[in-house]
Amino acid sequence: MSERGEVHVLHVVPGLLPGGMEFTLCRIIRGTAGEGLRHSVACLKGEAEIGAEIAGAASICCMHATPNEPLLFWRLRKLIKQVRPDVIHALNWGAWPDTALARMTLLPPTPLIFTFHGLGRAGRMPLRRRLAFRILPLFTTVLTTVSEGSKRMMVADYGWPGRRVEVIPNGIDSTRFRPPEGPRAGGRLVIGTVGNLRPVKNHAVLVRAAAELAAQGIDLELRVAGEGPRRKALEELAESLKFSGRLRLLGFVEDVGEFLHGLDIFVLPSDSEQHPICLLEAMASALPCVASDVGGVGEMLDGGRCGKLVPPGQPRPLARAIAELASSDPLRRSMGLAARQRVRECYNLQRMCDSYRQLYLRFAKKKPR
Repeated sequence: MSERGEVHVLHVVPGLLPGGMEFTLCRIIRGTAGEGLRHSVACLKGEAEIGAEIAGAASICCMHATPNEPLLFWRLRKLIKQVRPDVIHALNWGAWPDTALARMTLLPPTPLIFTFHGLGRAGRMPLRRRLAFRILPLFTTVLTTVSEGSKRMMVADYGWPGRRVEVIPNGIDSTRFRPPEGPRAGGRLVIGTVGNLRPVKNHAVLVRAAAELAAQGIDLELRVAGEGPRRKALEELAESLKFSGRLRLLGFVEDVGEFLHGLDIFVLPSDSEQHPICLLEAMASALPCVASDVGGVGEMLDGGRCGKLVPPGQPRPLARAIAELASSDPLRRSMGLAARQRVRECYNLQRMCDSYRQLYLRFAKKKPR
């Protein structure tokens, strides 16, 4: 703890590219800076592309790690000795092993918080990682995750000690993400999604479902905000389905709120999610939502009261859910309003920031002086 009595938190992240986990960390830092807390960020790989989000609220160290760098933990150890944090907060798998190893080599060890936000791909983890997920909690002060469903998975499938796992749901600013001032101009039904073009997001199943609806005579357009390695494959798929003229791949979108205002229905087709920020943003914008029933998504949509839940990876059920919403203006309005109310009650930004603030302060007190 500094001479001014501040608790210094060092966050360790795999990278600072545009993404849900990364933007959530920025919100946590902005929402807790000051009032006894200060922040530093160790970005393990690449440049801090969204560093401007926390300019003035945190110092950033880009470590430019190479893939599977064997001595990364030693460089992290040096950084920890240099900045002398009161608490270390590692986020997601890519930051956990090296951070845990680095703090183990220092005496006394700094309290370590690990937050599990989700998996980079669907399916079972490789054996080596499953073993690490069982061992690393022994060298971690407290484990957190973003939904009750995620906690159940980590306890049942990966052996986490349930009594040491705390749940802090993601939160967003519902004054920033809100319904548009007036109704969207008429014309084609516009469905859309937000997410990097990676396999786990499974945009392909959404393209197939949308193409099926268009073939049935529904006049629609699909908009996708996000960039990534699957762009060419999606373009080729749309062409093969004669859907190219109705698909708009917009790349990275700076103003997600404005993008959401242009939609009639939001769809999240991912194969794996835990507590997706883009879904919260769509819900706060009072959009009717259709989402894969994975991870904590069912909790977020209150078991289907605030949106349609569909099995992942299946175009037909996805198309049916979209068609049901497309055919009923009252249903779209009622689900959208219920979704916004749920975000305001359960997933607001202040509640999330207060929870992390209390967590940092609680464990900083346990650091030996």
